[in-house]
Amino acid sequence: MSEDLAQQVAALSTKLSREQCYLLMMKPNPDAPLLPPGISREQLRIRHHEYLVDLERLGIIFAAGPFADIGEKPSGSGMIIVRAKNREEAARIGGQEPYTQTGLRLMEIIPWQRTEGSIRLELRLADGVLKIDERTYHLQKSDD
Repeated sequence: MSEDLAQQVAALSTKLSREQCYLLMMKPNPDAPLLPPGISREQLRIRHHEYLVDLERLGIIFAAGPFADIGEKPSGSGMIIVRAKNREEAARIGGQEPYTQTGLRLMEIIPWQRTEGSIRLELRLADGVLKIDERTYHLQKSDD
């Protein structure tokens, strides 16, 4: 590699903004235990959703969702991308996810640094509309 090319690569690497994240790859546990007494699959699904929403509100989740095409039934495998200080914190966050906590899912942790990407954001105050990528939200005036 020429010195000029090496300098260009070094300059690019220092210019990129990095956000340390962790991919929590979730898949069904083939040796899963029975559900704990008094907990149904439906209740577990609700707990899973509430846990992810709480993490989202805290700014911990970068993205999450099942591995499936639109219209396809999810297989139970999915991914949660979390912002965490280190692998141990990511493991703690993932280990508290209800399906993983009950042993129904196995988790693999993969460190990931986000350096590129975009989000299209459009806020139309006069219309009370917020658009994020392809999703549209209609804002409501607060009574406060």
